[in-house]
Amino acid sequence: MSEQGKQPEGYCSADKYLTLISTKWTAHIVWLVGQHHEMRFGQIKKQLALVSSKVLSERLKLLNQEGFVWRRQEETVPLSVYYGLTPKGEELSDIIDTIVKKSDDWDQYKD
Repeated sequence: MSEQGKQPEGYCSADKYLTLISTKWTAHIVWLVGQHHEMRFGQIKKQLALVSSKVLSERLKLLNQEGFVWRRQEETVPLSVYYGLTPKGEELSDIIDTIVKKSDDWDQYKD
């Protein structure tokens, strides 16, 4: 790796984001939250019934750290935590939507 934290020779920056969106549940979370202005954790969990709370929490934390999702916490009892897409997350949601539409097109060509 070169100086000052730069990426190694031949590094493709797209790999980071392709890995992120291909991680199980991540693209689906972005797509789902993108369908709403904001969602509470419980609402997301209810819509993605097969994902565990632990995995959902990890994915939301990762998406927040990468700047795709914002998080707002209200000090209520019980605690209320809301999530929504940042402008960067909205761009990713558009890309995921395009992939979904193209996948549907490609599925029509199956033998």
